[in-house]
Amino acid sequence: MNRFWFRRWPLGALLMFAVMALSSCHKHEDTAAGEVTIEIKSPREGQQFHQSEQVAIDAIISSKETLHGWAVEIRRKSDGTVLFAKDDHDHKRSYTISLTWQNNLTEHTDLILEVFAQIDHDGKKVSKKVAFHAHP
Repeated sequence: MNRFWFRRWPLGALLMFAVMALSSCHKHEDTAAGEVTIEIKSPREGQQFHQSEQVAIDAIISSKETLHGWAVEIRRKSDGTVLFAKDDHDHKRSYTISLTWQNNLTEHTDLILEVFAQIDHDGKKVSKKVAFHAHP
């Protein structure tokens, strides 16, 4: 076998092979945070709930690219204590979240509802917050 066999290959074929090999190893771009829309329909900003009242948690998350799940948290505004948390790991471009939380608090409490959209498996996420109030 001729030890200079590679000289017989046209340069164009070698370049095409190199381009194909490099492009096949391309990492796809992740969803950008700006491409995710989170709409919280309930509770509304500043809404107030009496003790034992059911608080409807309704939100819609949408994106042009596939997301990797969602999460919802209700926290005390004063110290960040989580009073309610729910999440789901599902690969979709949109989620409709419909949950309820019962106000079982025994004192006036300012609360934060935060809805998260999980963008990737590396922990990248975006969120939107709404503040509301619980009466005893």
